[in-house]
Amino acid sequence: MKVLIISQPVLSKTNNMGKTLMGYFRDFSPDDISQLYLHEGIPENTDVCEKYYCFSDSDAMKSILNHKIQGKSFTKESEVFKKKDAEEVAEKDEIYKLGAAHKAWMLFVRDTIWKLSSWKNRELLKWLDRTGADVIFFAPGDGAFIYRIADEIARYLHKPLVMVCMDDFFVNNRTQNEVLGKLRQKCFMKVVHKTVKNCDAIFTICDEMNDIYSNLFGKKCFTLHTAAENKDLHLNPTANHISYIGNLSCGRYQSLIEMGKALSEMQDERLPKFIDVYSGTKEVKCTEPLRNASGINFCGEIPAESVLEVMANSLAVIHTESFEPKMTNLVRFSVSTKIAESLMYGPCLIAYGPEGIASIDYLKENNAAYVISRPEDLEKGLEEILTNKELREQIVRNARALALKNHNADVNPRKVRKWLQEVVDKSQNENSTN
Repeated sequence: MKVLIISQPVLSKTNNMGKTLMGYFRDFSPDDISQLYLHEGIPENTDVCEKYYCFSDSDAMKSILNHKIQGKSFTKESEVFKKKDAEEVAEKDEIYKLGAAHKAWMLFVRDTIWKLSSWKNRELLKWLDRTGADVIFFAPGDGAFIYRIADEIARYLHKPLVMVCMDDFFVNNRTQNEVLGKLRQKCFMKVVHKTVKNCDAIFTICDEMNDIYSNLFGKKCFTLHTAAENKDLHLNPTANHISYIGNLSCGRYQSLIEMGKALSEMQDERLPKFIDVYSGTKEVKCTEPLRNASGINFCGEIPAESVLEVMANSLAVIHTESFEPKMTNLVRFSVSTKIAESLMYGPCLIAYGPEGIASIDYLKENNAAYVISRPEDLEKGLEEILTNKELREQIVRNARALALKNHNADVNPRKVRKWLQEVVDKSQNENSTN
């Protein structure tokens, strides 16, 4: 079975979506995977995919201005895999900084550029024909253009289309308070519904998203939980540190401040009095309050290879979400890779956040973390979990069992292959009877 992936970021070991996509297809033969990516960037490897085609925003703009064929293809023989021009990549990434805020007017402008562009040129069509794809697997974003492109390519190749949803673009209009926000969302969803109507399957990242999108689109959805490598981590039995590793946005820093304050005021001298916070978040509005908060030791960013050491030497690690309604709406489907990693090989996980958020509910339902879902229970809850070694050990056992069931890196590739094969077989049977 040959698969064509359509996404914005290229397959990558660093970008979140790129890394997730690599995990889905890591057990496929690289010769069976092709990727059309609609962003700047150079392929990093041929471990998962050997055939790439890049058509970026700058290519779209150039095709309008000079009426020439844009875009470029890469194979495993390409020089790019032997030597990467880092300066060129960095320079081109500057193009995307303006659109990072995802304002409604910016999304309108970007979509218009892609509509006017000549992305569907003869070189791309030749490349698509050479892929020999049996199925198209596309990972969309909040730009309408990628849905149109995926739909057009599926029609051109006469192949089934599968969509994976990793965000809440369809039910959460983050631009609704802007001048063009509501109009833009209406236009966006019109395109989405048209494309989804032609989708043969929809994959999501959590059961809550499954339920919402099944009702929204009237189609059955399949859950692909975030995966984590099964690493051999030896936890320090004498560890007395509490650690937080991850993003501070969406109000998470405020919940950490509440936790730090509660810890610093505890009377039991045996308990930790602060949280070590490791984060690469650059926003001053998130980092400065933490630097000045009681019970917080802000450590800044650490390299990926140091994360295991921090986990191994922690009594517990923290996952937190904001209690502000505006923030909870933004993250209600969020299940981060850090949670999967903590479940797979970390120490006891302490989760602090409101019910109704996918990550909090998931951990609570499976007893895979010590969950504190009300601010008034914070101090009592922290004292209970930090003084009860047997409870922490039981939670870790539950976490490991859940991780092996849902987050093992070997699980998703098997699910993806099985479900895609079912889609391909169904499509071929329908075509043979017509």
